[in-house]
Amino acid sequence: MRSDVKKYTSWDDQMLVSAMQLHSDIYAFEEIYKRHWFRLFGYAKNQLDNDQEAEELIQSLFEKLWVNRQKVNVTNIGAYLAVALRNSLMDVFRKRQSALKFKATLPGEPVSNVTEDDVNRNLLLESIETVLAELPEKTRDVFQQSRYENRSVKEIAGNLDLSEKAVEYHITKAIKLLKQRLKGYLPTVIIFFLIFL
Repeated sequence: MRSDVKKYTSWDDQMLVSAMQLHSDIYAFEEIYKRHWFRLFGYAKNQLDNDQEAEELIQSLFEKLWVNRQKVNVTNIGAYLAVALRNSLMDVFRKRQSALKFKATLPGEPVSNVTEDDVNRNLLLESIETVLAELPEKTRDVFQQSRYENRSVKEIAGNLDLSEKAVEYHITKAIKLLKQRLKGYLPTVIIFFLIFL
């Protein structure tokens, strides 16, 4: 192991992604893996209710990231991995649904519905939270009060001792960043913004 491997722990995600993509830096990749594996595994385990299946899914996701490192367009690795996991889970659920439909043709086999919309929404919200974490604290606070607590501009201005114009500025700033970071997943994001914004 190289003696300077510890330096990667101080790098931000974008530096790690650049090193992985431009220089095929395995240590940068390993640091990305360490930072994001537990969160992704926890979510997959919760959705699949199967530790081994969740672990295999996450392992496959990171293998694909490494193999395709120079081809993928990654502006936010947390959001990228969350959406990649969503897509992998969708494949698993489609296979399960097909198996359930087949079993339904057999006598005495019950059919249960897998709610893919819930999975999509949860993963999208997780991706949004990752992006929001990049915002300055004040902007994030304004956005959360506006979108998650349904407070009016006037209420937020009073709560945070800001002008209403400042509150509108912070909301616009947050929305702009979300649209930039999640632009690769526009159909889902558009639905989110139509419903919640």
